Amino acid sequence: MDRITYLLQQYRAGTITSEEHDELFEHLSLPEYDGLLARFIQEDLVKGFDEKYADLPPHVAQEIVRNIFNAEKNTAKILPLQKKSKPAWRWVAAASIVLVTIHSIYQLTVSNSGHKDQFAGLIPANTITQKNNGTVPQKLLLSDGSEVILQPQSTLHYPKNFSGDSRDVYLEGEAFFTVGKNPQKSFLVYYNDIVARVLGTSFLVNTNTNTGNIVVAVSTGKVQVFENKKLLKADQSVKAVIVTPNQKAIYQADKRLFETALVDSPRAIGASDDHPENTFPGKQSVLSYDQAKLAKVLGDLEAGFGIEIEVENTNLENCVFTGDLEGYDLFTSMKMICLATGSTYEVNGTRILVKGMGCK
Repeated sequence: MDRITYLLQQYRAGTITSEEHDELFEHLSLPEYDGLLARFIQEDLVKGFDEKYADLPPHVAQEIVRNIFNAEKNTAKILPLQKKSKPAWRWVAAASIVLVTIHSIYQLTVSNSGHKDQFAGLIPANTITQKNNGTVPQKLLLSDGSEVILQPQSTLHYPKNFSGDSRDVYLEGEAFFTVGKNPQKSFLVYYNDIVARVLGTSFLVNTNTNTGNIVVAVSTGKVQVFENKKLLKADQSVKAVIVTPNQKAIYQADKRLFETALVDSPRAIGASDDHPENTFPGKQSVLSYDQAKLAKVLGDLEAGFGIEIEVENTNLENCVFTGDLEGYDLFTSMKMICLATGSTYEVNGTRILVKGMGCK
């Protein structure tokens, strides 16, 4: 055992010879040295390589080591045993990567926890706290008539009755708001680093799980989105953005940057969950065309979806289109139009640009 301890110390110090290296990993392939190796890994976790990870709690390190050893033993039951030195080397290298990654996750969790505590400190003490502990969306009706669809594991903090100059609510998680109109009292949704202000509209607030960016997507009306000055202590805040139907504001907290874009699936203004098809209120077959100029077709789509559509070449407006776009989403309609007119389209921010030679 003393010999293995010596070899491990030499390996960790980076002074091990090639012969000692082969000897070490030959020994480590045997199960009786699992405990010794685990103690060395745990020491590196707790003390940290170059003292970088000294704040990782010992119980977390112990759980990591246990999981790694269990994973190794389960793998050995499935994979045939190869030459011992190379698998052992790969295992230790992989373990080092896993440990560093887990530490990063732990650090991120601690950091987010601190940020969450700061946000919690902004919530007034007299608010109602409603958490959706179920597995399906939960509908809430606020005192002003506003409706909130609260997603599972999300929490909304709101007063029993709104008072003061604004209607303030605090969201953790994801929710869709349909806000009752009241021009005298803005409706403010506080969500981590941002605030969404509306007078009367419907919109979605959530966090993109892949990027960590905060997203405010508007269905109807207008929403102004700006940084939460109560939470961020910076001297200057980022310029606010205004988003309209079928647009979304994306906030990158790490860069303190707002950008606007189209939502993934633009819907006709006035469409509902029960009737999502492209039927514009008060009109029938508005998207059915027979030899209609492209200027007319694009103008109807622009008005129906509230999205700016431009042509790069004015000759495109002379092209004609025959077809029925009723019941198709905006992007499918654009593909059909471009196919018929020999053109293409691209999304630039919150507008669509149609490109092509056009018609004379």
